[in-house]
Amino acid sequence: MTRALFALKLRLLHNGPHDERAFSLVTGLILAALVIWGASPAAHGVIHEDWIAVALTVWGGMWLFGPLTRPRHDPSVISREWLRGYPLPSWRLARALSWTELLGVGPLITLACLSSLAVLAAPGGTAAVAAAVAAMAAQLYLLIWAGKTVAALAAWLLQTRVGMTLAAVQTAIMLALSFAGWVPVAAWLLPRLGEGDLALVTSTAGRLPEPVSDVLAASPTGWGYGAALAARDGAGAEPVLLPLAALLASGALLHLCWIALTVRALRRPPRRASPRRPAVPGRGLSLPFTTPQVAAVVSRELATWLRDPARGVELRTAWLTPLLMALIIAVTDWSWALPLVGPAAAAFGAMAAVNTYALDGTALWQLLITPGALKNDVRGRMTAWALLFGLPSIALAVVLWAATGSPLGGAAVGGAIAAAAAGCAGAPLLALVMPAVGTDARDRFHPGQQAGDPTGGQMTIFPGVLLAAILPGVIGGPWWGTFLIAVLLASVILSGLPALTVRLLQQRATGLLEAMATRDTAALRPVNRPRAARSSRR
Repeated sequence: MTRALFALKLRLLHNGPHDERAFSLVTGLILAALVIWGASPAAHGVIHEDWIAVALTVWGGMWLFGPLTRPRHDPSVISREWLRGYPLPSWRLARALSWTELLGVGPLITLACLSSLAVLAAPGGTAAVAAAVAAMAAQLYLLIWAGKTVAALAAWLLQTRVGMTLAAVQTAIMLALSFAGWVPVAAWLLPRLGEGDLALVTSTAGRLPEPVSDVLAASPTGWGYGAALAARDGAGAEPVLLPLAALLASGALLHLCWIALTVRALRRPPRRASPRRPAVPGRGLSLPFTTPQVAAVVSRELATWLRDPARGVELRTAWLTPLLMALIIAVTDWSWALPLVGPAAAAFGAMAAVNTYALDGTALWQLLITPGALKNDVRGRMTAWALLFGLPSIALAVVLWAATGSPLGGAAVGGAIAAAAAGCAGAPLLALVMPAVGTDARDRFHPGQQAGDPTGGQMTIFPGVLLAAILPGVIGGPWWGTFLIAVLLASVILSGLPALTVRLLQQRATGLLEAMATRDTAALRPVNRPRAARSSRR
């Protein structure tokens, strides 16, 4: 059974999409090479070896907290849904499936990073290097199953009633730390940057404080590091064998936990979606400067953002992330940077709405059979986005500017205006250009289900919105010039992109509906006509 599943995974890896996997492999190997390169001078005393412990701790943290940044993304190549109901005991299936989890990009680049332990132990001789290699294998075993178990626990918790809020909070925390976690360090190094003072505060210490290094070595991500150093220094068998035994025992326990969670998933029968709240007709939404048809789309969109589990997670994440970023910045000396959270909120809102058409699923057929509905739908989605994300992000920048009196306040407000326009018009466009098809909306009843992986669209729209936010501050000059440029740029974006979106929707709506009905984006790719057909037309 294990051999068959290994062969299946190898074929899936060989024949499946390679873009994201290749990018992860290249990026991971570059980072691992940097750690190995740093281990060589550390082994010869040029830099202190504690910094290698920091790198290994960060790498292990990526295994532990990485699944929490994408709680709805299943990293497993072989889906559990394929094996549910298979005529074999669930425990046997889970055990066989567990060994296929060792095959992938993550374990490969982690093994390359952990080879820095062998570099550190090289001055101790062959025996020390052998012990370091054993520590590499044991540390890799622990990290893999720690990450897999965290991912499985997150997927299980997402099927509870509090799963939507849990997923949003954990994703927002990780995103806020990713985008603003460097601010406390930068504020410590450049405390007067807001006043134009570039004086750098440097530390003369060549190593970390001793309590910090002790904590790093005592943590599970540092057990292999401690065993390699003990073998190099000839500290005896006990300081080497105890960390190795702890790594193997902890890894085996997490391995069993993953198997138990997988068995539970295999035994759980599929459920049908049932609405928790009945859909009752309500009073129509009245908006100025809009037609009743557009107002109806806005009302539908607002209700969908609040009810759909996949959209609900994105909505909460998009607003919790900038608020947490503001909290991180507020505790430092960089309070002048707080208004910049406004444009960041617009960017996160754009990333949250980049896959709305695929999230709506096969309900698109209603637009196709209603004359004139496509144009109203695009305008309604843009208006709903402006109410949920655009106007609040501009208001956030204004409030933080008034509260801090930051010299960057004018640029932040102008950037929020331009970023809101880019997100408002760009999100529906990318939702058509790069749809991530997943579980259909009618079959989705908890946020842990596969609703499509919109990472490509999010990584595409983020730099575009960021560029729109930067341009007014760069070329605007004083605050009134920044506002003028921002309004002009927003007018150009809002007048050009919606027309392109409507035209694209008219051309691709049928193919998009077919892709969502079959859950295969190949229906969106242009098909080459046979040569005979082309020659007959000539």
